[in-house]
Amino acid sequence: MNLYSIALFLHVVGALGFFVVLGLEWFSLLALQRTTTVEQVDDWFKFTGRMRGLGGISMLLILIAGGYMTFAAWGGADWIEVAFGAIILQGALAGILTSPRMKAIQKATDNESGPISPTLDSLLHHPMLWVSMSTRLGIGLGIVFLMCVKPMLVGSLITIAVGLIVGLALSPVMIRSRRSQPAMA
Repeated sequence: MNLYSIALFLHVVGALGFFVVLGLEWFSLLALQRTTTVEQVDDWFKFTGRMRGLGGISMLLILIAGGYMTFAAWGGADWIEVAFGAIILQGALAGILTSPRMKAIQKATDNESGPISPTLDSLLHHPMLWVSMSTRLGIGLGIVFLMCVKPMLVGSLITIAVGLIVGLALSPVMIRSRRSQPAMA
């Protein structure tokens, strides 16, 4: 066992944590869209607050351990640079598409109580929440592919593009299927 092996382990643990957080976010979106009262929405926000901590720790593990492995063994391999850019893209998508909508939902719950208003319902079912989720998942799977296959630059770019396209293609399916399910009582 050496320092590289430990870094690789921590890097993989970080990636697992990242996908756990994505899964919890997916589950939370499903649950939020089935709520019938503002109080239920507030309860889900308490749960998702804890998720952000796990997501931050996971991303730190990915970046610190990945940075060490890059400098210790991989140098400036093309697939690493593309993977790093893809991680930044995931963060940007979350920041641009998800965060403002979640803040708007939280702000709406501050001013309401009881049954969910049509305004809050439209915020909970905003299609960009699913576009962000499915696209970040597709990109994440592309990054895992890069870690396993280690292609050259063109193959790396194609991989992330395919992940992005698959994620975008999945989002309309998720949006339609969520809209067709009745709210839970």
